[in-house]
Amino acid sequence: MNSSIIDTLEWSGIILNRWIALIIFIFGVLGNFFNLMVFSRGTFFKQSCSLYLVAISINNLAIFFIGLLTRVLREGFQVIMFGGSSNTYCKIPTYIVYTLFAISNWFFVFATIDRLYSTNRSALKRKQFCLTSMALKFIFLTIIVCLLIHTHVLIYYEYFYKLNSYDQLSLTCTTNNIAYNIFFSFFMLIFYSLLPPILMSIIGLLTLNNIRKSRRHINPFILQRITRRNTIQLCKSLSIQIIILVILTIPHSCYWIYAGLTTNQYLIKANLTRAYEKLLLSIVRILLYISYGSSFYIQIVISRTFQNEFLKIIDNIKRYFRNFF
Repeated sequence: MNSSIIDTLEWSGIILNRWIALIIFIFGVLGNFFNLMVFSRGTFFKQSCSLYLVAISINNLAIFFIGLLTRVLREGFQVIMFGGSSNTYCKIPTYIVYTLFAISNWFFVFATIDRLYSTNRSALKRKQFCLTSMALKFIFLTIIVCLLIHTHVLIYYEYFYKLNSYDQLSLTCTTNNIAYNIFFSFFMLIFYSLLPPILMSIIGLLTLNNIRKSRRHINPFILQRITRRNTIQLCKSLSIQIIILVILTIPHSCYWIYAGLTTNQYLIKANLTRAYEKLLLSIVRILLYISYGSSFYIQIVISRTFQNEFLKIIDNIKRYFRNFF
């Protein structure tokens, strides 16, 4: 009985990593590519905030190609790339993918800080922070800090032989250090899933407060046409992206907390338990990637300005093909 359930769970994992992950990859790549095109246009690119959004789109594309595509090939189609069982192949991709996850989250934090300063009544503060040169400095600093703060992955991650659901030894890229597993689990929970959304929520509330204060000093007709609409769009977009980030990243962090706390029990776990854990890990990883491919679809639903710019791009593409053919 257990063997048939294990077979079903294993096959479910293959289907998930082969087809569901492939669909997420396609939509994620398209969404981030369109984001890149829209935020690179003149209407957006004149704003320093758009540099962060362009950087997020580029970084997310790297996440999908380096992280998700290799997972689809390896777990879905059993295609092994770049060195097979080499510890270097374990350490480097794991380090790069987790670093890229963090970079996108913190780019978004700095984008919300930029929005906060852009709504400040002080022209001096707006000029000091809302500059493309300042945005480039923060982008570079974020990359460096995230690269440094994840160096522990290069130290502790390597290939180990682990028992799979069929009691067979298989190479797994992980760590056997119980203390590090627990540290990494809480590091993921705080650094990825909790701290960025908390900061974005606080900054978002401060931004809305700045906009409310500005109402007293702005012509009511301009306020009605511009500020009110932008306030609603900002509130909706920020709230939805924070909610999605929390919902889709916390399960991944919680899984690793569970895995870290039960590392010393791995050898005595039942085969069925291992099979469930393997499928659960595939599910929480898929959820994690969805959060990095959802921005375009949120913007296209909420932001009228974004919709208009995207439609202009589509019109340009149609015009190009008409002229070409």
